[in-house]
Amino acid sequence: MNFKILEYIVAIAETGNVTKAAERLFISQSGLNQQLIKLETELGTPLFHRSKKEMRPTHAGRIYIENARRILKMAQNCVSQINDLSDNPRGTISFGLPYEHGADLFINIAKDFSHAFPNVAITLTEQNVREMEENVQTDRLDLAFVMIKDKPSSRHFDYVHLCTERLVLGIPRKHPMAQYAAPTGKPLNTMDLKHFKNDPFAFMFSGSTMRNVIDPLFEDAGYLPKIRYETHMNNVLYRLVSNGLCCTIMPQSYVQNGSGSVWFYPEQEPSWDWYIIFSKDRMLTSADRYLIQLSQNYAQKIKDFWDHYGVGFPPALLPDTDCR
Repeated sequence: MNFKILEYIVAIAETGNVTKAAERLFISQSGLNQQLIKLETELGTPLFHRSKKEMRPTHAGRIYIENARRILKMAQNCVSQINDLSDNPRGTISFGLPYEHGADLFINIAKDFSHAFPNVAITLTEQNVREMEENVQTDRLDLAFVMIKDKPSSRHFDYVHLCTERLVLGIPRKHPMAQYAAPTGKPLNTMDLKHFKNDPFAFMFSGSTMRNVIDPLFEDAGYLPKIRYETHMNNVLYRLVSNGLCCTIMPQSYVQNGSGSVWFYPEQEPSWDWYIIFSKDRMLTSADRYLIQLSQNYAQKIKDFWDHYGVGFPPALLPDTDCR
């Protein structure tokens, strides 16, 4: 069987046109178009509706694409199982990571993984949750580390739960409500968001996974927060609060017990969960399973630290280049 033509048709379906598919496949546009026309002639039916804007699969095309993906996945699983019989497996894992958190996780597990599987390379891709879920479904990512409010769709993914992370309320130390904060290094006290109706806030950007958790909190509190700053970076949120410019709600992992801010658990107890997700059709290799196990060990160390101190990272897990 010619697996290349299966890859070609799937790429056209995923990109929506021959030009982008050819770029992804590193072949010429004319060559790819000829392969498509040849296949359609052999099958006696078109696989795509053509238009100036995009190419959409016909009914026959959808059947072909669905089965092409299954065949390619079976071939990949076959190679993986045979490779796993070796005492020194080889291969590549494409691993999706979220911004910031993902780098912290990988830096802490990379050394142990490389020692155990020196001939397995890891290709890292930083993306948002929606992009990672889409790429796991289409087999462009083997594994992905995601942080989400609800469980991953069991229809599309298998997953391993790593830990639950709480979101915490940060206010400047000079704020009148700061007097009710727990002593530094102790589990946090709880605070009602109603006390901050007139305060400015800084949040992660609108539409982010974190905002999907945060925004409903203020609906429950009965007001819309005064958003002065939006950012893509948690350490920016922390610094804004520590410099007395605003309040915020952010993940407990990115908080330091510094002199400029104090921290609380909001009464609604907001949180999100860390998962490793992968396609339901993927046959996990020994390298995959070890990477997941290392991720679980990493998350457990952080969870134990949070249970004792409330916020931050265990000092031993902080990367040397971390700017927190």
